Amino acid sequence: MQFIDTNIFLQFLTKDDPLKAAKCRQLLQSASEGDLKLYTTDLVVAELIWVLQSPKTYNLNSAEIFEVIMPLLMIKNLYFPCKKVFPDIMELFQTEKIDYIDAYNSVIMQGRNIDTIYSYDKHFDLLPDVIRKEP
Repeated sequence: MQFIDTNIFLQFLTKDDPLKAAKCRQLLQSASEGDLKLYTTDLVVAELIWVLQSPKTYNLNSAEIFEVIMPLLMIKNLYFPCKKVFPDIMELFQTEKIDYIDAYNSVIMQGRNIDTIYSYDKHFDLLPDVIRKEP
């Protein structure tokens, strides 16, 4: 197994450098075909989404990110800690128009049967299954 970093995903998606993008496509294709096992982290996924939505870089909205990220991160032989719940996180991110990290935390909370969060972030008020409290 080998680790894959954010910039590989970005090159594949954005094709900013066509030569690098082609090499990244080959790498991901190898994983998809079962010739290679890749591992990344939830932080890499969060960074990828942050860069794609940043107004200073690509300025994609949540629906556009959902469209390009879902097939990419669900490829065979790509592993990361939240892969099993990643579709739920992305669905919440897209439909509820909340930050990716808030969607991530909400899904993790649900998986642990936690319904209450202490936060000043009012995005959590948009989620019917989450009770937000302020200390």
